[in-house]
Amino acid sequence: MPPPRTREGRGPRDRPPAPSQEEDPEKWDWNCPETRRLFEDAFFGDEDYIRQGSEECQKFWTFFERLQRFQNLKTTRKEEKDSRRPKHSIPALADLPRAYDPRYRINLSVLGPDTRRSRGLGRRLAPERVSEFRQALLHYLDFGQKQAFGRLAKLQRERMALPIAQYGDRILQTLKEHQVVVVAGDTGCGKSTQVPQYLLAAGFSHVACTQPRRIACISLAKRVGFESLSQYGSQVGYQIRFESTRSAATKIVFLTVGLLLRQIQREPRLPQYQVLIVDEVHERHLHNDFLLGILRRLLPQRPDLKVILMSATINISLFSSYFGSAPVVQVPGRLFPITVVYQPQEAEPTTSKSEKLDPRPFLRVLEAIDNKYPPEERGDLLVFLSGMAEISAVLEAAQTYASHTQRWAVLPLHSALSVADQDKVFDVAPPGVRKCILSTNIAETSVTIDGIRFVVDSGKVKEMSYDPQAKLQRLQEFWISQASAEQRKGRAGRTGPGVCFRLYAESDYDAFAPYPVPEIRRVALDALVLQMKGMSVGDPRTFPFIEPPPPTSLETAILYLRDQGALDSSEALTPIGSLLAQLPVDVVIGKMLILGSMFHLAEPVLTIAAALSVQSPFTRGAQSNPECVAARRPLESDQGDPFTLFNVFNTWVQVKSERSRNSRRWCRHRGIEEHRLYEMANLRRQFKELLEDHGLLARAQASKPGDSYSRLRQRRERQALYQLKRQHEEGQGRRRKVLRLQEDQDGCSSDEDRGGTASQGANDNVDIQDVKFKLRHNLEQLQAAASSAQALTRDQMALLKLVLGRGLYPQLAIPDPFNSGRKDSDQIFHTETKQGAVLHPTCIFANSPEVLHTQEQEARGSDGSRDDKDKMSSKHQLLTFVSLLETNKPYLVNCVRIPALQVGPRPSLPASQLPVPWLCPRAGGPRWAWRSCLPPGWLLSFITR
Repeated sequence: MPPPRTREGRGPRDRPPAPSQEEDPEKWDWNCPETRRLFEDAFFGDEDYIRQGSEECQKFWTFFERLQRFQNLKTTRKEEKDSRRPKHSIPALADLPRAYDPRYRINLSVLGPDTRRSRGLGRRLAPERVSEFRQALLHYLDFGQKQAFGRLAKLQRERMALPIAQYGDRILQTLKEHQVVVVAGDTGCGKSTQVPQYLLAAGFSHVACTQPRRIACISLAKRVGFESLSQYGSQVGYQIRFESTRSAATKIVFLTVGLLLRQIQREPRLPQYQVLIVDEVHERHLHNDFLLGILRRLLPQRPDLKVILMSATINISLFSSYFGSAPVVQVPGRLFPITVVYQPQEAEPTTSKSEKLDPRPFLRVLEAIDNKYPPEERGDLLVFLSGMAEISAVLEAAQTYASHTQRWAVLPLHSALSVADQDKVFDVAPPGVRKCILSTNIAETSVTIDGIRFVVDSGKVKEMSYDPQAKLQRLQEFWISQASAEQRKGRAGRTGPGVCFRLYAESDYDAFAPYPVPEIRRVALDALVLQMKGMSVGDPRTFPFIEPPPPTSLETAILYLRDQGALDSSEALTPIGSLLAQLPVDVVIGKMLILGSMFHLAEPVLTIAAALSVQSPFTRGAQSNPECVAARRPLESDQGDPFTLFNVFNTWVQVKSERSRNSRRWCRHRGIEEHRLYEMANLRRQFKELLEDHGLLARAQASKPGDSYSRLRQRRERQALYQLKRQHEEGQGRRRKVLRLQEDQDGCSSDEDRGGTASQGANDNVDIQDVKFKLRHNLEQLQAAASSAQALTRDQMALLKLVLGRGLYPQLAIPDPFNSGRKDSDQIFHTETKQGAVLHPTCIFANSPEVLHTQEQEARGSDGSRDDKDKMSSKHQLLTFVSLLETNKPYLVNCVRIPALQVGPRPSLPASQLPVPWLCPRAGGPRWAWRSCLPPGWLLSFITR
């Protein structure tokens, strides 16, 4: 028997109510913008479930229109006989009840206007219309909840279908019996998302799960929170370098390995955790190997602490034996059949002498897929290349091919891309079009892209190594390991049967090394040794690493730290070394911060140190864009790259402080990735707090608005920002957009271009990075610091360059005497350990080399202006650099020119009193002598003379 009809409880088949006496039914229009605005003002407030102007508000009106159409349909006699059966011609409204029952509503209530008490609203909105609107709103909420629970039921079925679901009880039982458990699972088994939930269901309330990358911490925390029904709660959180959702109620926290090591440095016994999950141990990152050694020492002191090591099925016995034959729970992967096709490449004749990668083998794969598989069969292509140069070479050719066939959307993927461009690989290709993603090894384990059916494996990877003799980093191309080849192949079989094209012979695969070289055996160890000294773990030479590093790398790191003054002759931390161990930066950057605070230049040094600690904000495509180059030119400084970054950040802060200007548009016009500037601001604040905690910098007193109106306005602005942040966090996440075939290749995000002209009320157009920036930082203080930086005196600038030079010592280079006759790209410089280095293409001096070889007579023949005083001949200036990187050439990266004094074979001053490095030319080559202390007063007067 159908429920009785009431005035407030009509079913969807009822006719619209009769209008009131004040209302003309012919004039009433639900589509009128004014009518909709009145109802939104009444029902969709800031504290309501649906907010005015939001995406949810637009969805409701779409639902409302369909509901109206449904109610106005003429009923047939058959429907009159069987009125209980729902109408199926409108799928969106199927299974709705005839009358809304409160039991269908879960934790929701609709608060609307009281027309009897509000005379103004009663005259404009009739009670019958308000009741009808409320009825439709209740139906919409019920319909939305049915959809949500349908998705949740599907999610639970998917969880139960994961291979690891059959091993949950076994993992918990093994953990109960042993202190360390190794969970080895192939790609797609679900170990990263499900094991934390098993622990939560078993009653563990203090669980930490480490990830090697920040993006993995965020994505896994959101996924686990959603699956465990605490998406908007606080049981599951993440903690990364600049951001944290952790609270006192958090039971599972995903955090980076570096942050956990910092926590161990403060609390060596980790009393706040019951279980530690160390994920991706097979990748053998430097900090992961160090963490394993720390845990091996900690476990006897904490018998109540449980440790779960999660790894792919790679060298499992190594981790098990390292922890005393720890039990291994091996979970099979969920891979569909994958066909491996070996296509070894023969040397083909080329018409160019360039060393660029030949894209023809990759184009042949595209043609083979087009010829064999119809476009109706979905499946995208993932191509593994060794580096950005190789991606650019294939990208150009593949885009030309795609423009002719109209069957491919070609997208690059590497770490230097903007965040928006990286996100495009997750978008959906139009019907009949496949995605071709050209990626570095970032897509091997760090990023999982759905819909991949085909994989092309070039067999190459570029890895960073450190040469302790030449004191430089090398980015070289190597053959991958067999383990990496299997990981790449596995990307083709996650969602269905796939094909892996290997552009090498099977005999080459058999000759590959079984596993990749651990990072600890190929990188510089000075930062690790300094951290080990700060954590008091003993002699690095005897530390129980799972695989020890080369002894020469350890000795080089210890000697380097002694030269920097961080270690004394007995290899104990000096006072400055203790401070450097607390700063999460390279030693040279830490020295800058300390010296800057001592010489009252903290504000500019904070900005420069932060800028040198993140990736370059300049987009790759901007180098060839004349408009970006011209717009960026006023920001460039002839003093060097750090000062250019300094100008960029300060100008960006000024743009941020002007409400009428759009900082995203400002950055895009200059080829600048704004996300890097946000990272600089976050890192700058962290550096400042660290200096304040150690007493090197006085704490700034927050300025409070003087009058009540200003305080009220400031409070309302922060409330509005918190509301925007909450709306973003409560959203459904980033919706997958449909790619456009004619995407611009200028490094700009099409999403932002489309969103710039849309309504600012839409949730999609909220710049969440800007919201977080304004909540985290005091914009007035940043603006004051930026303004003061533009007013540095000549003496302050000279002292600032001196601080940078002393911090970067001994990383110095001299120009070749014959540079004035060379082209811009052929300028040569010499360091103490490497001859023939060149400027990096992004260096400011690479485009303006005349600054470095000003003729001596020009410097003498000046008229005394400030610009002329800054001119120095090539014989009286040196280059100091942040890093020396060798790819196809040795490059000087992030250079600054500093004044130098050249003397003859017998200097007129003792070496201990020389203010700067001096060069003594000899027949056998350059010889270097460095001063160890600065005579106060005399040096500044000498430089500024």
